[in-house]
Amino acid sequence: MHEITGNMHMHTPYSDGEMGHAEIAVEAIKAGLDFVIVTDHNVWVEGVEGYYEHDGRRVLLLVGEEVHDTRRQPQANHFLVYGAEKEMYPYAGDPQQLINAVNEAGGCGFIAHPFDQPAPLINEPDLGWHDWDIEGFTGLEIWNYMSNFKLYLTDKLTAVRAVFNPEKFITGPVPAALQKWDELLAQGKRVAAVGNSDAHGTTYPVGPWRRVVFPYEFLFRAVNTHLLLKEPLNGDLAHDKALILQAIGRGQSWIGYDMIQPTKGFRFSGQSLTKGQLGDEIRMDAGATLQVKAPVQAHIRLLRHGQLVAEVERDTHLTHIPVNTGAYRVECYLPYEGKPRGWIFSNPIYLR
Repeated sequence: MHEITGNMHMHTPYSDGEMGHAEIAVEAIKAGLDFVIVTDHNVWVEGVEGYYEHDGRRVLLLVGEEVHDTRRQPQANHFLVYGAEKEMYPYAGDPQQLINAVNEAGGCGFIAHPFDQPAPLINEPDLGWHDWDIEGFTGLEIWNYMSNFKLYLTDKLTAVRAVFNPEKFITGPVPAALQKWDELLAQGKRVAAVGNSDAHGTTYPVGPWRRVVFPYEFLFRAVNTHLLLKEPLNGDLAHDKALILQAIGRGQSWIGYDMIQPTKGFRFSGQSLTKGQLGDEIRMDAGATLQVKAPVQAHIRLLRHGQLVAEVERDTHLTHIPVNTGAYRVECYLPYEGKPRGWIFSNPIYLR
């Protein structure tokens, strides 16, 4: 398998972002990303996809869309669309109709920042997901850096401290998002997860100063999604785009908080009569073995439907022989800035 790293939620002046596509590509290259997917609000921008080069390196820039119903009061229900190849905003008024349209177009869709806290300090409401009587969506954005940051905009002093020292505050995905994910997995559903920046590059007043909260490059070094591809990227747009979208849709990925420690090299695999990686289904015809490998020593936790089934402290490997079918996923934690931080959150292996 071939690992690549990307970020799949950001904005340009086509909606409410500050940098254009080419500028975003440069910031992604500086941060060491292999690909980005720009997701402007309610608009699908044509003609900008492709490889961008800077300083001897390159990044693949793709285009998706963040769809939400602008007429809904209160504002909520944001949906990330990848690979539909056309604008999905006309379906924004009905969440199930939107999901169906994305699937019919051959795309995949993720509920963005499903549990979001209002931030009165910046006049931003709860932008979470509120209509859960739906089916057929690909997955959840379990970790959205900017949405996570809103948790700390409780008062002016805390907000200023968080803006200037975010690494002291960000500890992991919103617990409600992980709980909802496990609830859906326990129902036997395939639900993939992604983690993103939600980069806008917006300048806000911070006390007596004005500051970009946060720059694109900073966010591209924080929470990302790592994909495992069946073959390497070869520089052909159509070929490479298809590989990336397939891995996203199948959940062949993990979310990594790369700012505290690079997560490159993480692996989660299973073996019975057949072998599989995260995102795969494995039949337990003759028992099974699950194996985790972390890039550095960490607190590794293996969960089934939200319940802990195995863990190790300060180790790079975990091996477990499961006795039950179900969806198994991995969490890894590292100490950073005086606290344990969520570091890696893998997509499941499905034992059937």
